[in-house]
Amino acid sequence: MIGESAAADRPDPAWGVFETIAVKDGRVQALEPHLERLAGAVGELYGQALPEDLARRVRAQARPLRGRHRLRVQAKREPGGVEILISSESYAAPDPQRVTMLTPAVVPGGLGPHKWSDRRLIDSLSTEQSVPLLLDIDGHVLEAAWANVWIVEGRHVVTPPADGRLLAGITRASVLELAGDLGLAASAEPISLVRLRQADAIFLTSSLRLVASAGLEGHTSRPAGIATVSAIRAELQNARWDPPPAPE
Repeated sequence: MIGESAAADRPDPAWGVFETIAVKDGRVQALEPHLERLAGAVGELYGQALPEDLARRVRAQARPLRGRHRLRVQAKREPGGVEILISSESYAAPDPQRVTMLTPAVVPGGLGPHKWSDRRLIDSLSTEQSVPLLLDIDGHVLEAAWANVWIVEGRHVVTPPADGRLLAGITRASVLELAGDLGLAASAEPISLVRLRQADAIFLTSSLRLVASAGLEGHTSRPAGIATVSAIRAELQNARWDPPPAPE
């Protein structure tokens, strides 16, 4: 059953936009595509450019961090330009075998292609037991609260198209790029709830969790689909990391 419509409390651009980037032992994952996406959002929303030294600043903050960390780069408009805030905190990845349950919620037109700092709508739809699965009024799946959505159909993996209604994730792009190395076909196509429930497996992709298995009421994963999700997760573990930092 499709959840109730959630059209109110759209994200306020004045709160800013941000990127969440994985750090492991001083190494940053996929920094350039993250900053490219942030630059596009800042240019479109605020008519500004990012500082030319931002990549250097991010790597400098990440270099002394040991273990796994979540690094956030936030940009918001201020008088005279854009304010950049860089912060980090330790991150313990959840059990990769844990299934994230999804609950459908209709958000007409989706939340768009930016990663909003204003998460009030998403937070209002979230519970301790499940993550909101955003649908448009046509019933097509858009994205989950913190991730892109994928289905497995045999040797084919499918994600909704990046048509301006959803955030096109950096890990999403990696799956589209690397699927062929695993003997998979990958494509972006409309996905209905019926198609989602009939899939061999459902999974989510994000910059921190990389690949998370997902579930939905009325859906049962099949062993071959689960194996495909595990193979994709393993392939992404070592993708797009900076080289180890040079000794001081």
